[in-house]
Amino acid sequence: MRENLGVLLVASAAILWGTTGIAVAFSRSSGLTYLQAAHAMLLTSSFFLLTTLRDGLKRLNPHLLLYGLLVIGSFRVLYVTSISVNGVGLTSALIYMAPLIVVLLESLRYGKTPRMTELILSLLVFFGAYVATNPELSLTSLRGLLIGLALAFTYSATLIVPRELYVRGFSRNEIIVQSTLSAAAALTIIVLVTEGIRISLNSIPYVTYGGVVCMGIAVILFYEGMKTAKPTHAGLITTLEPVVSLMLSRVILNEYLTPTQYLGVAIIIVVAATTLATQK
Repeated sequence: MRENLGVLLVASAAILWGTTGIAVAFSRSSGLTYLQAAHAMLLTSSFFLLTTLRDGLKRLNPHLLLYGLLVIGSFRVLYVTSISVNGVGLTSALIYMAPLIVVLLESLRYGKTPRMTELILSLLVFFGAYVATNPELSLTSLRGLLIGLALAFTYSATLIVPRELYVRGFSRNEIIVQSTLSAAAALTIIVLVTEGIRISLNSIPYVTYGGVVCMGIAVILFYEGMKTAKPTHAGLITTLEPVVSLMLSRVILNEYLTPTQYLGVAIIIVVAATTLATQK
């Protein structure tokens, strides 16, 4: 029952994350780049989380700061890098190699053969994400693939590491606040060195929404869910994110979805439903 609640919380986080694309799209139309939008939202989420989770800095720990730097911060940078090399659609697809990576890493860690059900579901969900977010079914270069793999590995770490941090006795608020601040500091340096910090008044509503809802509330739901959800199940259920993003793009941005994309969406929903149905 507790694991089922954990997966439901992760699913709620994924749904909120799915709205990020709209916030980023409007932020970019207001003059921000992908990196500047991600940075502005991360700064906003840092302020929101600091004021909401006030006990998050009670016990400063280098492990949490390192987690934020190497995993959360790296994911943001690799995501923007992948977009520049692979495009938005293929980047979204490559991220969802993560469920398969988690299944394989978890089996290695416990010295067990991967469960066939989880292998099949993770392969299905990658295929679903690939055709849903990449309707041209385009392939990438070796460089693009390596960047995509690095992106998927950092995303896998966000699914595996939280349980280890909980085992070590860190609280949810400590993990969230310290890792977010560390990632925000690293991204601030990168933005200053590369594109420069840009302020756009028109982007403030979208950046605020992205920071508070997508990188704030959604993150709280995710880490609360990861207290009990298995990393393999969490990885499968987070693929609801591109489903929500595509549906909102269709409704709000009037983007056309191909039959192939609807097929991908259907596959992801079936995998998510199957994952929820198998919870005890």
